[in-house]
Amino acid sequence: MKYFSWENFDNEFLKAIVYSPETNEDFRPLYETDEKDDLVCSMNMICDEPDFTFIKNYRNIIEDKLLCNYPDILKKVFSTLNIFGNDTKTKLKNLKQKPTTKSLMTTYITALVKIGGVDVIFSENTKFKYNISLNMRETPVEDIPLYDFQQDAVKALEKHFIKDDNQRGILVMPTGSGKSRTASYFLIRKMISQGYQILWIVHRHMLINQAAECFYKYAGLSKLENPDIKNYKISCVSSEHQSIKSVDKNDNIIIGSIQSICRNQKHLKRITNKKLMIVIDESHHTLARSYSDTIKYLLKYRPDAKILGLTATPVRNNYHNSAGLLKLFDNNIIYNISLSNLICKGILADPVFVNIDTNEDFEPVITEDEARRIKQRGELPESLLGKIAACTSRNSIIIDEYLNNAEKYGKTLIFALNIIHCRLLCEELKKRGVKCDCIYSGKSDNSYIIEQFKKGKTEDERIDVLVNVNIMTEGSDVPSIETVFLTRPTQSEGLLMQMIGRGMRGVQAGGTEKVNLVDFNDKWTVFNKWLNPKWLFSETYDANNTDNVQYDNKPASPQEKEEIYSWELCKEAYNILSAKATSYNSTITLPAGWYPLIDEDGYDYPLLVFEDQIKGYINLMKDKKEILSKDFVDVSDLIEKYFSGFCMRPSEREIALLIDNLKNFEEEPMVHAFVDRKKVDPYLIAKKAIDEKSDFLMLAEEAYKTYRLAEEIYGSWETYASKVFQAYIYNGKQPVYGCRVTELPDEEISFDRTRYYDLSKLVQEVKGEMFHGAYDGISSIRWTDKAYKGYYGCYYYRDNSIVINCVLNSKDVPREVVKFVIYHELLHRDYKYHDKVFREQEHKFKNYEECEYFLYGHMSKFEIEEW
Repeated sequence: MKYFSWENFDNEFLKAIVYSPETNEDFRPLYETDEKDDLVCSMNMICDEPDFTFIKNYRNIIEDKLLCNYPDILKKVFSTLNIFGNDTKTKLKNLKQKPTTKSLMTTYITALVKIGGVDVIFSENTKFKYNISLNMRETPVEDIPLYDFQQDAVKALEKHFIKDDNQRGILVMPTGSGKSRTASYFLIRKMISQGYQILWIVHRHMLINQAAECFYKYAGLSKLENPDIKNYKISCVSSEHQSIKSVDKNDNIIIGSIQSICRNQKHLKRITNKKLMIVIDESHHTLARSYSDTIKYLLKYRPDAKILGLTATPVRNNYHNSAGLLKLFDNNIIYNISLSNLICKGILADPVFVNIDTNEDFEPVITEDEARRIKQRGELPESLLGKIAACTSRNSIIIDEYLNNAEKYGKTLIFALNIIHCRLLCEELKKRGVKCDCIYSGKSDNSYIIEQFKKGKTEDERIDVLVNVNIMTEGSDVPSIETVFLTRPTQSEGLLMQMIGRGMRGVQAGGTEKVNLVDFNDKWTVFNKWLNPKWLFSETYDANNTDNVQYDNKPASPQEKEEIYSWELCKEAYNILSAKATSYNSTITLPAGWYPLIDEDGYDYPLLVFEDQIKGYINLMKDKKEILSKDFVDVSDLIEKYFSGFCMRPSEREIALLIDNLKNFEEEPMVHAFVDRKKVDPYLIAKKAIDEKSDFLMLAEEAYKTYRLAEEIYGSWETYASKVFQAYIYNGKQPVYGCRVTELPDEEISFDRTRYYDLSKLVQEVKGEMFHGAYDGISSIRWTDKAYKGYYGCYYYRDNSIVINCVLNSKDVPREVVKFVIYHELLHRDYKYHDKVFREQEHKFKNYEECEYFLYGHMSKFEIEEW
């Protein structure tokens, strides 16, 4: 592990700090010097490593003498703080004009720590580690363009929650379609602007930053509805952000992990308002007890709160649970759009299916107990996963498939069976020279590795292949993924959807044109219902059919945790059994186009057509007169007749819809080819106009009139023209929003340091109120001689004495807050650790939540110069 050291900084910067007017003369060398050792010694007296006080005192020196010498780090500072400009000089000027906020100071600390030799990576977490207040006077009114389907979703949300005043509902949108962007657009423009507070709950802390970035960048939306909006505060709560104890009841947006929120439920009453919108991200987890308990607690105090669920897969592991989930949201699916629809629009990447038959047969080694569990749960038990993971020949097939196609597959995400499998694959790939890493539940550096996989550009930072165990199934946004390896069989439609969704972000959404979905299939005869990823692209979710499967993503099981510790043994055994890949079969299926159909409810339904299905559809269309002449059409017979053999078969619903459209519409649906989509792509039209110096409007009109596809995808001519215009003015690039958002500097309140309280009286009050007047065994309780940063009180077991930080001895600190600290320390006589039993006793103190907020939230606002 690398530690921070001032020795890594150049002498010019160190001297500027040491001899700055802000530096106490006692910390300087006796004589002016250029010696590195003397300067480092002085720096350690000023500050062991950079903190908020250091940044406040020496910000100008950091900007003038340090950051300019590290262009790569300076670029990351610009990116993290949303600093824009045409050149570095302009960006630096804009940076210097930014107020000294907590987000700026946290980002500067990250920069200094990195220069100081610590392996840290810049991320949104850097910015959102502490609460952010936006200056709404200077934040401009700014609308954010949405795709047509996102606009439809916003309209549906507005009708459901505002016009119809419903309380609950779910928004269903596939992974990569912009659920967070769509939901935050609606919430900022329609809810926050009207005084609603947003409580956004996620099940992993890494999902917090993604939501926070939307609320930060799109703040100007609120002024479209309420030009006079004044307050706009964002607080993030998790083990890697601030504690819920620091959150203020006036915060407009609170984004937190369910773990942090559930453990501190009583704070919810303190921090939430009457006008409350609760958002459950990845809401298929809502049936979990932590969620249900939290929602129940919230509704006890905020019965009028509205609840919005966001998910790509509104289904659970059985009918009962799926129905239960929908019931929690009053059976309201507010809006839903299919994967296939978004693929046809070019929002999601075109899927290229690669099917690998490993020819491995695991059924002979399945025990009776394992067979029973497969039938009951629809998933492979851990014991069987271990057997498959240890299969060296199967693993060789996986490794060889990547190595033989590394250039084509590009940035690749591998979903492994379990932790052992994850580590084995990662190590094997590294042995072959692949830049690879792995993540799994319980690994401490997951966030750091994901950031490297997402943004790493230098040779040292770049990761080409990331192996994981279910960590990347939800919320992790890496648009540049080109290939997804599916190495585990599953009967869970939800899990499969989440896995393939990681690579589905299309070019228009900053992703890739195509995504390779590589599915590794073993020989199964008894258990032959493992899902194929191609099936997900042929169906739209039916709100009335909940008989689907959803994988319940759980933390590492005790067995998985045990596997972490047995790694060396497993690796040794694996190396002994190492085998080359056996022969295996590989087939590739590409999407060719789609039929624009109308479904049973009158909505657009794009029926995807794959290359190996084309012949079947051609023959079916040739025989359509004969087929339509029959009183009854047996759809299953049509599928068997026209799509048997090796091709991927369409579903019965798809063929039924096609026959229905042929019967009921005069105009026969014509196949739209994916290759033709580029001819009407607004960004390509704009690029052509720029390259050829042509009139973009003329080119757009020509494309719209020539290709019926333009109207099919983009709707009216006006909508299509506006898309081309937007692409043209941004020079064919994606527009940047949120660059003009302005933060408010931290509020500082004067603090009276005059001694105010009689400590002995406060102790007697606490004993009387909490311990019936008697509490023996404490040798002494006294104030500290000076104020300290790190703690408010301390219990010394060597002599059973207590000290209370004298910074609390002020009239600006409420009496009950000081008494709470005393009570906390008295409890340590009987409870050494801050465990569950200790917290139960601590929470008996009246209004302890308010006391905790004052200590961990409000105290930081006081202007306390000397410690």
